[in-house]
Amino acid sequence: MDYKGHLCPVCNIAFEKGDDVVVCPICGTPHHRHCYEETGHCVNLNRHRESYDYKRECEVNSSDDTTTTCQSCGAGNPPNSKYCNSCGSPIGADSTQKNPPKHTEDYQNFGTNFAFDPLGGVNPEEDLGEGVKAKDAAKYIRTSTPYYIPQFKQIKEKGRSRFSLSAFLFGSIWMLYRKMYKLGILFTAFFALLTVGDLYISLFHSEAIKQVAELYNEMLVNMASGYGFNMYGAFGDFLMSLNTEQIIVMLASTFISVLLILLRVICGVFANRWYYKHTLKSINKIKSESASDSEADLKLTAKGGVNLPLAISLMVSYYLIVYLIMII
Repeated sequence: MDYKGHLCPVCNIAFEKGDDVVVCPICGTPHHRHCYEETGHCVNLNRHRESYDYKRECEVNSSDDTTTTCQSCGAGNPPNSKYCNSCGSPIGADSTQKNPPKHTEDYQNFGTNFAFDPLGGVNPEEDLGEGVKAKDAAKYIRTSTPYYIPQFKQIKEKGRSRFSLSAFLFGSIWMLYRKMYKLGILFTAFFALLTVGDLYISLFHSEAIKQVAELYNEMLVNMASGYGFNMYGAFGDFLMSLNTEQIIVMLASTFISVLLILLRVICGVFANRWYYKHTLKSINKIKSESASDSEADLKLTAKGGVNLPLAISLMVSYYLIVYLIMII
């Protein structure tokens, strides 16, 4: 049986001529060899007791066209597909449109007159830089692609991108979540050092901090009656009233706070550009190490995406350490 155009039930990628195909000896279901080895068994193992037969099912569904061939790339697709699972091109009557919608395999219609486009309106074949196409970037990013794909296109064409609120709020946690481990570890070290310094001041110089706060509040209370709202005079007297320890503590605490905010602003401004470069570099590396397009697609999905457990663990650990230090 010729399986060209049929979809592998594991990776949902159509078989091509020359692919190494493993056929289940019981039900006849075809798999890519690496997909079968990764799964360890036939994907229809639970249906064997029902006397499931892949060939018979294909014959039963033949009147509905078991697979629909894409005119653009030749990939097979499930019956009644509107858009190609491989390249996102329209199938059937829609292929005659002059400007067809630019959807990929994740195209979804939610029962409304609009569709969810995982590429944010970017053509799947769009070159985002260094030969990386939008459809490959989407496979690697996996989550929030409608946001990142247009951002990547804008970075390539205009050299700028939006401010990332997620990176501003979560800093290195966001980087590790997006699997930018080297950059994430570097910024984690920066944030950790500043946080430890701030905690050290709070714990071992708490009395000096309290005294500075009391003197500052006193200055504000007397601002109108004593200084006639002369901020420079009031602040000058405030500084003169502090001793050496209080001045050092105040300056150190202020420096740390400003630096923490500055690091977060830097993360927010440059996050999308860092992720853009990381994505292009990772995709090209994966493709150079893959023997075929199907293998590359599997690796893009496996090595891309996000690392939610690591991000949650880091966040929980941070607040746990801070809490424990505060109660000691």
